Amino acid sequence: MISNICIVGLLKNYTKRISKRVADTLEMFYADVTELLEYEYINMASAQAIAGKEYMEKQETKKIKALSSFENILFTVDNYYLNNDKNLHYIKNGALVIYLRLNERMFNKCLKAEKLSKQEMTLLKNVATERDMLLNGYADIVVDVSKDKNIEKNILTKIEEYYEK
Repeated sequence: MISNICIVGLLKNYTKRISKRVADTLEMFYADVTELLEYEYINMASAQAIAGKEYMEKQETKKIKALSSFENILFTVDNYYLNNDKNLHYIKNGALVIYLRLNERMFNKCLKAEKLSKQEMTLLKNVATERDMLLNGYADIVVDVSKDKNIEKNILTKIEEYYEK
C-alpha cells in the first residue's frame, strides 16, 4: 500500500486548499512542490535565467523524487510538472494520485476565487477540457466535485474503495 498521496486539479489554489484539509484529516505532512522550489530558489525566474531551464527541470524532478520517497506525505504539483515523464514516473510509483475533478459550475465558481488576470482565466478555460482528460488519465482516483461540502469525506471514501478493490 502506497503511503503518500498526490492531489492534482485544474485550479492550483483550490487544489492546495483542499489538499491541506485532507492532509490535516489524515494526519499527513503537506507539501507543495512549487512552494518548496520557490523557498529554495527565492526567485525561480531569475534562477532559471541564470542556470537554465534544463537545470531547473532537474531540480523539480529531484524534489518530486524526494517527496515520493518519503512516507506519510500528501503533496500537490502544478500540472506543468506532469508533462515531464520522469516526474510522472516518480509520482505514479511513489504516491496515490487523486484528481479533484470540478464540474463546470464549480470550475467557474472556483476560477473567480483564483485571483487571476482575465488573460489567465481565458487561457485556463481554453485548456480545461484537454487538461481534464490528461489528469483523468494520470489519476488512480477521480473525485467528482460538485460542491465544496464534505469533499474530505468523499476523498476518504474513494481512497477506502480504491484499496478494497
